[in-house]
Amino acid sequence: MGRIYVDKYTARLERSDVYYVNLILKDGTVIENLEPRRLFPFTNKNMYITLLDNEEKEVALIRDFDEVDPKSREVLEACFADYYLIPEITRVCDVIVKNGTMKMVVETDRGNVTFQIRNRHHDIKMFRGTGRILIRDFNDNRYEIKDYTKLDAKSRRLLYSDL
Repeated sequence: MGRIYVDKYTARLERSDVYYVNLILKDGTVIENLEPRRLFPFTNKNMYITLLDNEEKEVALIRDFDEVDPKSREVLEACFADYYLIPEITRVCDVIVKNGTMKMVVETDRGNVTFQIRNRHHDIKMFRGTGRILIRDFNDNRYEIKDYTKLDAKSRRLLYSDL
């Protein structure tokens, strides 16, 4: 079977588990326990969503999130909310650089967090013109600052003193 392109005319989705969906084709065929993943989760999150089987092989592709039916969109949103959970940094409390490693103490919308960054040039990504900053720590956890210009003065100073 080749790649299946999913839209509201060809198939629908049902949630089967926290991270998995069942794909129900128009002819009644059911393909179970597929894992939806965004191919461009940070730059184009509503385009090109792949559905992977248990061997991580692509079974189906959703070209545009808006082309699936409303219930299928709800299913995808629920899966993504759990999988792509990224705490938002609301305040930078401290930044310590020692031996090439950056330690950050921050407040997030999920509570206070302390984490370390290996390489600030690769692990801190600034999106030009948007004010958005994405940070990845030692353990591949991600944190987001939606708009650094809205942070308090001390947070901005700490953030930029070591970038």
